[in-house]
Amino acid sequence: MIIWSGWGVLSVLIAAIAFAGGVLLDLQLPRVGIPAPTGLVLAWLVGASANWVLGKRLNGRPGREMIDARTGQRVLLVRKHTLFWIPMQYYSIPMLVLGALVVVGLVLRTPPA
Repeated sequence: MIIWSGWGVLSVLIAAIAFAGGVLLDLQLPRVGIPAPTGLVLAWLVGASANWVLGKRLNGRPGREMIDARTGQRVLLVRKHTLFWIPMQYYSIPMLVLGALVVVGLVLRTPPA
């Protein structure tokens, strides 16, 4: 079960698109002489960047100030965009870590010259 508020579920969609795009790039890039995991690393970087920018923009919107009619108190209503109670821009960090793990896997897999 996925729990989100606002547009927080977009983080899952962005990660899925980044992964699928990376796999598709890795299938095509060796034809032009670029090593295979380059597409996946690039896709994770682009996905993390897009998620960060979108999350900061959505969660940085100003709230609406309301006045409670009974008490006269001011209340600030702010819409949050979260996934599992974590603001969506912070899901960019695991995407970057996944990209770094692909690079580490490539380095460990490559035989020394």
